[in-house]
Amino acid sequence: MKKDNVIKIIFVIIMIAAIIFAAKYISNLNTTSLEEHEFYQYFGGRKVEYTGSLEISKENNGITNLQMEDVKIELDSTPIYYKDIENKMLLPQDMAIVFPLDKGTMKRVNHFWTVQLESNIPYLQYEKSKQLVENAFLFDGKDLYIFLEPTTLIVGEERYELSPLSYAKVSYRQSVEIYQKQEDTYTTIEDANYGNVTAQTEDYEINLSTDSLKYQEKEQLLLKKIDVLPVLEFEN
Repeated sequence: MKKDNVIKIIFVIIMIAAIIFAAKYISNLNTTSLEEHEFYQYFGGRKVEYTGSLEISKENNGITNLQMEDVKIELDSTPIYYKDIENKMLLPQDMAIVFPLDKGTMKRVNHFWTVQLESNIPYLQYEKSKQLVENAFLFDGKDLYIFLEPTTLIVGEERYELSPLSYAKVSYRQSVEIYQKQEDTYTTIEDANYGNVTAQTEDYEINLSTDSLKYQEKEQLLLKKIDVLPVLEFEN
């Protein structure tokens, strides 16, 4: 009996240790610290800059928070740009990456991954893993699109030439927000009741109003439930 009790106690101790380890592991996945960098974001057309050490954490309820000294900011999917590293951004929330030339394949890009241009070629990176992602764009499943290659955005009769790492937010028939990364300019168009907003490259077209993709004479709706998508696997 004593031996059985000892085995049970050891089993309980191992289970508790495993639970603590798993909880710590998950917590580490959902928290990232950014040391001594300069960053910026746009909120409603207003540029907000961060300097120094930041901690970004994703809560169990899906909310992502940024902690800077005594200031706590709730984040949406709007990317955080590095100010002191050229052409690099961090993704605060999970997003879909869409490959129009690969039959519109969609994968999930996890929160806290970064995107950086190297010789105008976009790479996804997390810790030491790195992946080339050409002919693709990012979508948050709601109204935000991040462009990874030169893209023409068409709003009514106006055309906006966007550099890689630019983005657009479209609230159907309400407003359009456009961030041009290369020029660091933000444009907000209110009362956007002028039909569909589209983004065009040489090979495909995105309808940002209806969240649909047209490529190779085919058209498909974009999946909005990001959490059901398989995670993009790094090849190296």
